[in-house]
Amino acid sequence: MNIDERIAVVGMHVKLPNGIDTTQKMWQLLMEGGDVFTRGPVAGSRVPITSHIEDAHWFAAERFGISAFEAELMDPQHRLLLEMSWECLETAGSGADTVTGVFTSCSPSALLEDVLLNRPDTWARSYSQIIEGTHGDYLATRIAYRLGLTGPALHIGTGCSSALVALNQAVQSLNAFQCDRALVASASIHAPKETGYEVREGGIYSADGYCRPFSQDANGTVPGNGASVVLLKRLEDALADGDHIHTVVLGSAVNNDGNRKVGFTAPSVEGQVDCITTALDVAEVEPSQVRYIEAHGTGTRVGDPIELRALAKAYGPAAPGGRYLGSVKANIGHCDVAAGLFGLVKTAMILEYGTVPPQLYADTPTTSHDWSDDALRIAGRPVGLGAGASQDTPLVAGVSSLGVGGTNAHVLLQDAAGVIGADEARHREPRPLVRVTGRKPHGPAVPADVEEAAAAPAARPAAALVTVADSVTVTDEDLLELLSRHTVEPVGSLDDDFFAHGGDSLGVIYLLDEVQELCGVQVSVMEFTENPTVACLREHLQVAAAGGPDHAAPAKAEADPDATVAAEVAARLAHIVPAADQAGPTGQVLLTGGSGFVGTYILADLLARGLRVVCLLRGGEERRGELIVCLREFGLWSDGYEGRLELAAGDITEPGLGLARAAFDDLASRTEWVVHSAAAVNHVYPYARLAQANAHSAVGVIDFAAATRRKSVTFLSTSAVFESAAYPPGVEIESGPLSALPPESNGYGRSKAFAEAYFERAGELGLSVTILRIPNVFGDRTSHRINRGDAIWSWTSTILATGRYPASFDSAADELFQALPGDVVARLVAEETRPSGRPGCRIVNAIPNLVCSSRGMIAGLRAAGHHPEPLADREWYAQVGRLDVRDVWVAALAGQLAERQDLGEPQRLHRFPLHDDPAVAEVVNAQAVWSPKDLAGYLGVLSDGANTAGGSATDPRSAEG
Repeated sequence: MNIDERIAVVGMHVKLPNGIDTTQKMWQLLMEGGDVFTRGPVAGSRVPITSHIEDAHWFAAERFGISAFEAELMDPQHRLLLEMSWECLETAGSGADTVTGVFTSCSPSALLEDVLLNRPDTWARSYSQIIEGTHGDYLATRIAYRLGLTGPALHIGTGCSSALVALNQAVQSLNAFQCDRALVASASIHAPKETGYEVREGGIYSADGYCRPFSQDANGTVPGNGASVVLLKRLEDALADGDHIHTVVLGSAVNNDGNRKVGFTAPSVEGQVDCITTALDVAEVEPSQVRYIEAHGTGTRVGDPIELRALAKAYGPAAPGGRYLGSVKANIGHCDVAAGLFGLVKTAMILEYGTVPPQLYADTPTTSHDWSDDALRIAGRPVGLGAGASQDTPLVAGVSSLGVGGTNAHVLLQDAAGVIGADEARHREPRPLVRVTGRKPHGPAVPADVEEAAAAPAARPAAALVTVADSVTVTDEDLLELLSRHTVEPVGSLDDDFFAHGGDSLGVIYLLDEVQELCGVQVSVMEFTENPTVACLREHLQVAAAGGPDHAAPAKAEADPDATVAAEVAARLAHIVPAADQAGPTGQVLLTGGSGFVGTYILADLLARGLRVVCLLRGGEERRGELIVCLREFGLWSDGYEGRLELAAGDITEPGLGLARAAFDDLASRTEWVVHSAAAVNHVYPYARLAQANAHSAVGVIDFAAATRRKSVTFLSTSAVFESAAYPPGVEIESGPLSALPPESNGYGRSKAFAEAYFERAGELGLSVTILRIPNVFGDRTSHRINRGDAIWSWTSTILATGRYPASFDSAADELFQALPGDVVARLVAEETRPSGRPGCRIVNAIPNLVCSSRGMIAGLRAAGHHPEPLADREWYAQVGRLDVRDVWVAALAGQLAERQDLGEPQRLHRFPLHDDPAVAEVVNAQAVWSPKDLAGYLGVLSDGANTAGGSATDPRSAEG
């Protein structure tokens, strides 16, 4: 193998019991001849032995943008490998802008088996989350997603040889230029309460709790716990990047025994010999050059003798000085799928330090092998290999890993000094270890002791409620159980918040549909989200039992927005004093929400104009790959943008935008324009749930814009701010401040309206601000990309699914929506409405007066090749109600909508004359998406499922922000 095909190991991270979390600590354990186990006296067939990783349940969830609920439904193996992969990449340092692959393996999930399956309620509510968090198939892809890795992401499952097979796959991917760096990550972590095992006749486990590979008194293996991650690069790239090189992979091979053995689980001499000789051929290594072999070595009476025969046959006689043999399983146990990677790490350290540590528990070698020819030796004490000072005397070692079922892997390694020279190797010092911060305990989403919890359930009230439907009796217990069906954690009291226990907006729809079916009482989404508790449901049922809505408490009057909102805005902005100097009109832009649907178009437009853009995102630079992939999918990326795109790790909901003070000041000094596009777009949640993300986050943006030098600000608002009684349907609305805010039940519209008040005040403080109100946003007319989860498209999907549409849609007066393409919105941001730099606040209604009518929608469907037929409105809604809500979420609303008194009456939308902004008026009305011809392209995309983005078809939330 020439140097172009050799692979450098440039990063090695381990996690083992007893606080062993560095390779140096692992090496110390090996050299001292210790193991990681705590043992008790054997009683009968039970062997009491533990080797737990004490902080395996700790996780830096927030660091990776993972919620506490999701973290608790993730197997510790998945969590630990995500953290270790990040640490390995950060410690390696170089190559962050290259394509990185990830190749993983992990043991079957003890969390799934031992804990979650004992809670059928949790399983039923969170099936998909549990599978994604515990199944190995999602491990590599989750690491790739969370770290923004764009190379191959593969999970390997070949039993005990999985990790070394994964390394072989990574080597092949590097040499095929499918990636420039490759993470190989493997873990085997057992249940935290596991305190030993049962010994069975014919089993593989040791009867006394000791693993003694190649020893005369070997009687089985011992299960271990551990995780390991290594980072690989092509050798030529590692040399060019100045990386510290732990060892060099010369070659590797993988095969299977086939039927050349006595049974499925039995090993095969012929299969192992073929694998080893193939690896030697690939590496272009003579067997006599190999000075050390890290064997699979499980300490079993059947497996070890067969492996010894295969090694002796494949390698033959040793060179002068002998060939040493070892197995790390005596020290750390059999780490199942991760075993091969620990063997590789150990061997890399042997080559790096030039020393073979003593083989633990092998004082008397097995008599089943003839040791007299010195082809294989066992070190009873540390042995210096001596060679490795130059390329003429290299140190070469082999690593074997054998899987139950017959998949074998063998890897040949060489010391770095033997490849690049001793002087060069000494100059390449290892980089300081980078640790992930913010780790906290995250237990499973179940009580710590399931049996105790079941034996002593929390007391719940059992007050009976009688509804108006057939005298059905419903208790508080019934309602608590009903809510708990749609949350991650059980709802335990009348005042428990539905959303705080893991409920979501789609769950609300399902919940209220069940309430109506069970009790005959209709509770609106808005009513429930104002107070998402059992107490709220009970109040509605009591009102219905007492005689109907006439008995309901009077609605609270909306407070004067000018008084309450202005006072809160003034108080929250009181500390801000804008800088004296005004930033220039061009230069660096800070963009929030750059990963959202609208933000993606804005980001691409700004980059296309030659501007340098800093995107504020959770995760920062780690999400570069993810963001570029998104832009590419939109057809908006050019490789020339790379150098002008910077990602800052921050959070708009945190003080100071989630930036450290020094980072905040540095970024503020370099930025001249802020475009605030980020938002939590959810048309179901009440104001209280969206206030921080959508309204009060403006404080941090304004604070940033005022710091160091005054920056211009563009805030993207929405036409939803007009959803209040102050703006009746069909009325014309001029650009300007709002005369009233939407009610608190309209969380999205109210939160954006509240944010507008902040930015109006920022203009009064001396900043140059534009508030740009936009309508529904589609993709550009080339890609016809859509947000599939938006209500517009969910309703359209029901028409496609039923082949029918409400007969009232034939009325030309029924107005459905106003819309602009995303690239047009981006142009408005950068051109027609860009802040002037002069103090003050400009408010622009960039909303077209051309609207899509229901008749136009049907014509667009027909132009796209669909031919739905009209159906009486109530019959159509009844038919929609029978659809699967997982395909079209609005099906859950159909029953309630069918009972509306105004069903079928035409809907009228607002009009926006734009007298003060003729340039904007010309653009929005010329580019509006409204005609049947406009819609046909987007509707075609909806029907074939291509080019969809954002929310899923089952999620009533937009993906705009």
